Parts: sequence; C-alpha cells; structure tokens
Amino acid sequence: MNTSKNYPGKNVLISYLKERGNKSSYHGFLNVHHDAIVASKFSNDWKDLDNAWATHFLEEAEKIGLNQKYLKEKVNIERFQHRKNLQTFWQEIIIEYEKENLVPAAQPDFYNKETKKNNELIINFCSDILHELENKSCSHLFYKPIKSDKIIKHPMDLSIINIKLKNDQYRNLREFEDDIRLMFRNCYSYNDVGSKLYCLGEELESVFNKKWTKNIINQIKQKGELKRARDDTDTDGLSTEHWKKQSRILEQNKDNPVYEQTVDKALFISSAYESLVAGDIKPFIKNLKAFLLTRSRMSLASADEAVLQAIVENFLPLKYYIPELSLVMNGKKPKGSGRFGFSDIFILKRAKDNNYTSLELKYISLTGLIKNQKIKFNANELENLDKILEKENEETLLKRPYTYWSKEHQKTNQTTIGEVLNDGLIQLRSYMNTISKGKTVNYSSSGVFDERVKITKSDTNNIKGFVILVVGFRRILWRSVEKVTSSYIYNKG
Repeated sequence: MNTSKNYPGKNVLISYLKERGNKSSYHGFLNVHHDAIVASKFSNDWKDLDNAWATHFLEEAEKIGLNQKYLKEKVNIERFQHRKNLQTFWQEIIIEYEKENLVPAAQPDFYNKETKKNNELIINFCSDILHELENKSCSHLFYKPIKSDKIIKHPMDLSIINIKLKNDQYRNLREFEDDIRLMFRNCYSYNDVGSKLYCLGEELESVFNKKWTKNIINQIKQKGELKRARDDTDTDGLSTEHWKKQSRILEQNKDNPVYEQTVDKALFISSAYESLVAGDIKPFIKNLKAFLLTRSRMSLASADEAVLQAIVENFLPLKYYIPELSLVMNGKKPKGSGRFGFSDIFILKRAKDNNYTSLELKYISLTGLIKNQKIKFNANELENLDKILEKENEETLLKRPYTYWSKEHQKTNQTTIGEVLNDGLIQLRSYMNTISKGKTVNYSSSGVFDERVKITKSDTNNIKGFVILVVGFRRILWRSVEKVTSSYIYNKG
C-alpha cells in the first residue's frame, strides 16, 4: 500500500478537507475529484487503491485538526454501505488509467469521433448541473462579476461558464468543476464572512456539491448496469448460467453473515418496492425508517431534504425512477415566478404494473423545532427530542411550530409541521396534474420538460402519489392523494 508523504492528488484532498471540514465524505471526495484519482493509480487491485485512499483521507484529516474519531467512523460506514459502488468506481479508475496510457500515437479519424462523442457527454452532464444552479433564486447574483473594491485576479461567473460550455471549451469535467469552484472562491475571498453574498455563495455551492456528486454516482451506476446488462442478456443460456453462478456463490457463502445480511437487505428492498408500485407504501416506510435509524445522531443537525432524497433513491431500481423530474407548471409565467417545478421522484410503470407513482418528500429538521426554545443544542439533545417525537400523538406533532429558512423569500419563516404536510399534498397534486398532460408542446404550454423521459400517446394510465414527511430520523408520516389519469406512456429516454 502506497502511503508515502507525497502522492498524486494530495493537494486536492487537503483542499477538499479544509473546505468541507468535519462534513467531509470519503465517498463524496472520490466521486467529485475523479480526475485526480485517475492520475494516482498505482495498483491493479481495487482493494489496494481503496485502502490507500481511505488512509490518505484520514491521515490528512488528522493533520489539519479535524475530528478523527468521527471521520474514521464515517469512512468505515461509507465503505461498508457503498462497497459495491466503490468496487465499480475503482475498477473504472483502473480501466480509464490504462486507456489513457495506452492510446496509439496516430489515430486521427478515431480520435475525432471519440472527441466529439466525449464533448457531447461533457456538455450534457455540465448543462444539467448548470440548469440546476440557474433555477435557484439567488443565481442571478452570480451571472456577473462580484462587485468589490479589490481587483479580482481571476474573475469567473455563471455567464462565462455558460459561454465556454456552449462553445465546447471544456475538454473534461475537471475544467468545468474548476471554473465553478473558482467562482465560489472569489465569492468568499472578496466578500466579508457572514455577508449576504457570502452566505448565498455557500447556499449555491451546497446545491452544486450535491448535484455534482449525485450525477457522478449515477454515471458510475449506469456504466455498471450497462455492463451487467450486456453480460447477462446476450442469450438465454448465458442468463441461466449467470443465475447458476450466483446460486453457487450464495451456496458457498451460506454461513457467511455478510452475504446473509446482503441478501436479506436486497429481498427486503425488492419486496418494499413491489408493494409501493402496487399502491401499498407501508413496507417501504418501514425500510426507510430502519435505514434512518442506522445513521449517527451527529448527523441529525445537518440532515435535510437532499439527504432524504438520496436515501429514498437508494431503495429504488435505477431503471425505473426519475429523480427531480423537470416540469413546466405554468408556461405563461416568467422564470423564477412559478414557471418551473420539480417532482422529487417519479417511478415508472413496468409491463406488469398498473400505475405510475409520484413521491413528494418533506424533511423536518429538529433544529427548526427547538431553535426558538434553546440557544444552544448538541447531538444528545437532538437525539432525545427525536425519541420524544417518535411516540408523540400525531395531532400534537402536527401542531408543533417549525422554523425554516426560505430560499425563495430570503428570510426565516414560521409554520407548523401540519402546514408543511398540507403544502406537500398541494404540491404533489399540482405535479401529478402537470405530468398527466404529457410533454410540453410549445413555450407557453405546461407539462413535462425533461429530456430523460420519452412520452408517447396511449390508452388511459393512472398516476398515484404519496407525500412522505420525515421528522428527524424516527418519525415518518405519509399521505396518499387521489390518483390522476393520463393518456400517455412514460419511459426513460
């Protein structure tokens, strides 16, 4: 294992740890800084690479004074929970490194075709990220150079990034990410800590980090699933042989608790998913709560809807759901005034299913429930409140005051848990009605506005909907809404 003091990617790792602090994620770092990892490849054994980088991660974190005990536990959990993703990730790294170092000197025609294809992938990937940032209410402040009395040495803003993207000036994803990071660094360097622009920069960067990491992970998943699909569906004989091989592996490891737990988890998830698409959400809710209870109480303060979304997606087969389905809610309204909407999770119908399913997710942060009552609170206090809320009468729970920061209105709002739930029901009905209209036909029409979905005319189909509201990690409420009929079929594009 290579754990020397100097290694490729060291500066990138240190920069990431300093930037994220105790919120740093080993899994997140690997996916965000893919290019730096490729350059550091020293072994053809993915386990060696994973062990080495996990060691680097913890050693550098300790050197800069981060919470070593907390991060070590977090890294161990991440490596266990994402072991399959990590294996796929490192195998992709090994293959990519070998390709980059074995390219023939002169292949002009092939190179041009590959470059064009690669540029298209980069543009699509980065455009999706940019679209997400542009839909945030504060993004207009980052479409022009940040005003400052000081001369900005390396100016960067969303308009420059947009132009470079349209003109195919990004050769790889790393260059795009570097420009985004430069924009945020300028924001922090030339504005006072705590100022409005500084805080908005943090907010927008948080959106970017989540979307960037999520897209990277999805790409890796898709590559892995594509390879498995090719391997397993060439012929019926190969498919049968595949399952025979799987059965032999399970039989050989029937006394291995790790295999036993993995199989049990897969069966529970499959069963819950089958129930959900059939209209019974209770098994799905049970699995969701079981997973939430495995999380550390240290993360109660930072948990939000983005975290909940990622967890829920983990329980769904990638082939049959579309996260954050883009919709035009009202084509006659201008951008930023209710024109667009995003359905959290849209579950596609398989041949044997009768319904499409739309999920609206709401998360109640415990800090928003006690912020007005106590100035200071720690993880133990949050966990105690979490346990109280788990058993609290539902009527009482729904009346609890809740404080949250409104990104849309740039102020702190006060409401109740019940009002958040009711707002979710209103949102979900609106989303389902918009989805039922099919694809948008012109600029002023309403409907689905998402290139990931292929929509065709058909006989009548049903769309069912559920609102899932999570309070802390222990209490989950859910509500169903009336089904909506649609004359369209929805498939992945």
